Amino acid sequence: MQIQIASNSALLKAAMIVVIGLLLLIPVSLLRGLVNERAAQRVEAAQQVARGWGGYQTVGGPLLVIPVSGADPARPGIRNVFVVAQSLTIAARLTVEKEPRRIGMYDVPVFVANVHLTGEFDLPAALASLRTEYPELTPHAERARLVIPVGDLQGVRAVKETDSSLTATALEPARDLSGAALSGWLRSDSGIAEGKQRFAFELSVAGTEALDFLPLGQTAEVTVKSNWPHPGLTRGLLPIERRITDTGFEARWQTLAVNRGVPKYWLDEDGKGERAPVLLPSLSLRAGSLGPTGESFGVQIVQPVDLYARVERTVKYAGLFISMSLLALFLWEHVARRRVHPVQYGLLGLALSIFYLLLLALAEHLGFGPAYGLAAVALCTLLGAYLAGGFDSIAAGSAASAAFGVIYGLLFLIVTAEDYALLAGALSLFALLAAAMLLTRRVDWYRVGAADG
Repeated sequence: MQIQIASNSALLKAAMIVVIGLLLLIPVSLLRGLVNERAAQRVEAAQQVARGWGGYQTVGGPLLVIPVSGADPARPGIRNVFVVAQSLTIAARLTVEKEPRRIGMYDVPVFVANVHLTGEFDLPAALASLRTEYPELTPHAERARLVIPVGDLQGVRAVKETDSSLTATALEPARDLSGAALSGWLRSDSGIAEGKQRFAFELSVAGTEALDFLPLGQTAEVTVKSNWPHPGLTRGLLPIERRITDTGFEARWQTLAVNRGVPKYWLDEDGKGERAPVLLPSLSLRAGSLGPTGESFGVQIVQPVDLYARVERTVKYAGLFISMSLLALFLWEHVARRRVHPVQYGLLGLALSIFYLLLLALAEHLGFGPAYGLAAVALCTLLGAYLAGGFDSIAAGSAASAAFGVIYGLLFLIVTAEDYALLAGALSLFALLAAAMLLTRRVDWYRVGAADG
């Protein structure tokens, strides 16, 4: 009977510890919501900077817009045909400002990019194909204009034509198109309808998140040089060449019409470019603005350490590591024959939960690494001092503090080792479980329970 009562006593305490662990998941879940809220506030800060500086930027190759008329009674009025360049070269110099724009406690990197657009139009070849496909249409090349799609016109700092003389007027926002673009009328003596004509333009655009490009040419080559050492080069088409150093990066893309599906021209339905081809879903001449798609590619301004992502990843492991800590304390309590009251377990669990809140608060000001170290030291010191008083043993408190230090050092390893996080976590947890089983393999839990009783 005594053994049965003792067994029930140990089992009851284990059940109470499980209940305490489950209750601690409530503040952990609330903390995850707080992390998401703070991350959303950072996004809002970036959007606020974008409204005043320039946001997500996309620059497309120049297009020729030719009005066409026809005798089709079902489609009266003037429509447009959009002609892409036969060849296109984009050379961009992207400079991230040394001082980010700060909104509250959030730093938002901003950039200015100087983009050179050069290439060649072959309008006679495009119009010949148009007449073959639509013999009833009459193009009016004398009323042609040039259009350059731009994602955020507010970020345009300067635009001018260089080393060519196609446009008769300065490029201005295209008011009659459905999306964001710059437009200028062609010179009457440009000779664009008589043969191949080269073009050269230079744009200065400001932005915050990324700089993307639309390869609107039968052949296109894009090169980017920047002073930012942390580029994201996985947006759409990957560069064929890239070089990343501590002081910046260089990247080069090359596309052909056969592998990108860029047509020589397309005909709209209502004069606003609404019938842009499906292959160019991000083109600003459709309804809406430019954005990242499979046809655009470019560079994202990546911050080297996303503290909210790391804090969120840490919080995801909170339930597991709180449970591991309570289990370690439970095993140590019975092996060392040092009794711990359920109230003490509850207070220790709350301290383990507050660690994550402290980490988030410190990380916003110090960065993730220093914040984690400071929060972990504070937690382990507190737990060690508390257990030293509870057990009336400085040695026991120091040992407990060291054990918790090992556990939270393991958590830091899992969170920061992004490529090997799963492997490190699985192996470490297996090792800890194996150690706990081996250390307690000869423990007679019935006798331990009897001693506790």
